[in-house]
Amino acid sequence: MEKDNKLLKKTLVNLLREEVVCARALFQSLKSERKALSSLDEKLITINSASKQKLITALQSASDARISLVDKHGITSTAVAIKEQFVSSNSNTELNTLFIQLSELAHQCFDENRRIGQLINRRAQFISQALSSLSPSANVQNLTYGETGSIINTGDTHKSPFYLAKI
Repeated sequence: MEKDNKLLKKTLVNLLREEVVCARALFQSLKSERKALSSLDEKLITINSASKQKLITALQSASDARISLVDKHGITSTAVAIKEQFVSSNSNTELNTLFIQLSELAHQCFDENRRIGQLINRRAQFISQALSSLSPSANVQNLTYGETGSIINTGDTHKSPFYLAKI
């Protein structure tokens, strides 16, 4: 029974290492994606998108393998349950370290993904406003934008720096 427990622990460590490697690579990919989106580098955006999808698939596979392993042995797949099963106060802190790393990387990936979403939303809003300002029925004050890409409402179109009579 002790031998089975050691083998299970070793397998779990290997699976967690794989998850950490995948999560770290995904985080780097997300950072690259944000940089590419910021610089509007279409080629890099396209390449990174395909790479990111492969990394997400690899991370999901690694997570599924870990969950399947612990479920197969009747252990709940939560970090707390695994810690109770395998990590004693004086041994195998590697599992604990790996769970901490995986948790931190997951938070970093979520934060980076949120930043990417905000960047895309700002760009989409800017493009939408730019297109609407180009329509024949556009109001002159729709031609002035703030730092966030939102329309600056000057109230008085005569005070707008782009008021047609000033040009």
